[in-house]
Amino acid sequence: MLRAVRCTALLAGIATAALAAAVTVPLAIASPAPARAAAASALPSWAIGPFSRYPGNPILTPPVVPTSSTQWEWPETLNPGVVVVDGVFHMLYRGAASGNYSSIGAATSTDGHHFTQAPSNPVIGMTLPSETHGVEDPRLYYLDGKYYAFFTGYNGTTTDINEAVSPNAINWQQLGPVIDGTKNAAVIADPQGTPVKIGGEYLMYYGQTGATYLAKSPDLQHWITVGAVDVNFPASYDPYEFCVAVTGYQTAADGPVNNDIDLFVAGELMGQGRWYYAISEIEFSRADLLSDVAQLHIPILFPQTPYEIYGFTPHTVFMNDIVFYRNRWWMYYGAGDSVIALANAPLR
Repeated sequence: MLRAVRCTALLAGIATAALAAAVTVPLAIASPAPARAAAASALPSWAIGPFSRYPGNPILTPPVVPTSSTQWEWPETLNPGVVVVDGVFHMLYRGAASGNYSSIGAATSTDGHHFTQAPSNPVIGMTLPSETHGVEDPRLYYLDGKYYAFFTGYNGTTTDINEAVSPNAINWQQLGPVIDGTKNAAVIADPQGTPVKIGGEYLMYYGQTGATYLAKSPDLQHWITVGAVDVNFPASYDPYEFCVAVTGYQTAADGPVNNDIDLFVAGELMGQGRWYYAISEIEFSRADLLSDVAQLHIPILFPQTPYEIYGFTPHTVFMNDIVFYRNRWWMYYGAGDSVIALANAPLR
């Protein structure tokens, strides 16, 4: 998430803990059936949700006592990207060591709840000049037998969108920056995390507050910016960041396939004077990919549980992925900038 927000959050988040803990938004709670029905009815037909937290959260945490092989992910394990290939959940996630230097590790699961971390972690490290102070917040995609990762490369001064490719989600070839001076790559993908072409090109939303754009690519590796994206957010939503974009999806069990784009966004959305980092959704039409046609006015997930309220950055949830598998949506997210958690949503 935004580096500038971290310092603000450590002060403002702690000062508003009691107030934020008292806030209730039904869409973000693992609630009884009547409350879930009410939450579903509050969503427009294009929006994915409502989401319920996995009762076994958090699913990945930093080591209690770091060793030489796990020091890279202590004290923060956060912000994963996930795809499911042949029944296996493949995860890339960010680990931040003391001093906030980040690397990227890998983990796998067959049930989506219990992950085994790769013995070779971290699998993407600070190896290039654009990454001397960390690689952060991976987005993970799968296409034609190859895995694609987009992540933030930080050199201590500026950030770039960097890319890596892999045949197995473990051994990565780092390609370096593909878009300079920005972050938060959200490649438009189908519900399984496979990038799709629109108008003969792969497309990527990217950026953050006041500097959001759309880029295109013929091959997922060479990107050209198409234009600026107008999200029509009020000033009270600042700051915000793009997370993940999905198209060709369903929201209701008997509903049609929506070929518009559902773009998930994280930030101080709908905070109404309270500081927290929440997640919401906006919709774009394929006829106009640069200006949204609809947006939620409620967060679909905002910090409520102890593992979200407390942490390196209090009152924070942040996502890098959304995948549809086993007849439900799986959203893995960073909580408190310290642990990894899961929320699911069945089709309505």
